Amino acid sequence: MGKRLEYVDIAKGIGLILVVCSHSDAFDLMWYMMDMCIPIFFFCSGYTFKIKETFRDAMAKKFRRLFMPYLFFNMVLLFVFFHFSLRELIGIIYSRFSLYPLDVTPNIKFFTSGNYPMWFLTSMIMSYFLFYLLVYYEKYKHALMLLYALLVVCFMKSPILLPWSIDTAPLTAMLIYVGMKIRKHDLISMDAYQVLFLVLLYIGLRCVGGELNISVREYGSSIAIYFLLAIIASIVVLWGSKFLEGTFVGRCFFTLGKHSLTIFSVEIAFIVLAKDIYRWIFPGSELGYMAGIFEIFLTLLGGLFVSILIHKSKFLSRVVDGS
Repeated sequence: MGKRLEYVDIAKGIGLILVVCSHSDAFDLMWYMMDMCIPIFFFCSGYTFKIKETFRDAMAKKFRRLFMPYLFFNMVLLFVFFHFSLRELIGIIYSRFSLYPLDVTPNIKFFTSGNYPMWFLTSMIMSYFLFYLLVYYEKYKHALMLLYALLVVCFMKSPILLPWSIDTAPLTAMLIYVGMKIRKHDLISMDAYQVLFLVLLYIGLRCVGGELNISVREYGSSIAIYFLLAIIASIVVLWGSKFLEGTFVGRCFFTLGKHSLTIFSVEIAFIVLAKDIYRWIFPGSELGYMAGIFEIFLTLLGGLFVSILIHKSKFLSRVVDGS
């Protein structure tokens, strides 16, 4: 296994904190960063990618590393929340938060056992499959990218959210591909003025970007703007992460980044627990920013503790790591 890039795990740690924040009562703080928290993981996947095996072997390994923890944490959360309905089981198979986009009422919601962040793992599987087509059949890459772009637009017409994020996977696959190309051409190495330009461009585009939530196929005002925002945000976060290497804050983010899969999977359970504890400490108080900050800290620490415990067991570690 190759040496981990510290600044990439730092970037993942930052992305993880933003994801937890978006699910907490401090979610209003996330408005300017909603297009950053999830895309950074796709982008970093491409940034660290290297061709080492055949298409078939690479896909089999990636499927195992993502699907095994998907099944494991879904089963654990079913027992934690004690939800054993047919709809919940269908939801685990379908792997989307709801059948219809969120603005459709009435809707059919699937993930009700604190497992709705799990859509990300099956989305990664589909995204990697399409990404591998781009890199292993490179002579067809331009035709494939055109096809992916057309599919993203066409899937917007679908009245339902497709299983395993099939409708968003072409876009996220291209984001993985961009991450790979960014590293190949060393485009993270920028001076402060270039980064400032990207930050200002990001702010400007974000002001017209609208509501964003790729998990339910919400691209805001424009798919193109969303894609550009995701790339800019990922580049800026990676650039800033390099400056955190070797610092105390950087080591904290690095640790969270290394354990991001487990924390990401169990976050809702700890957020619910944090809400209950906060209400017990401050009875009658409304859940707001203070409660949200408490939820974020408890979730990160609790999820990290669970991940460390899991990796002390050889069997559980192999299951969660898909090895």
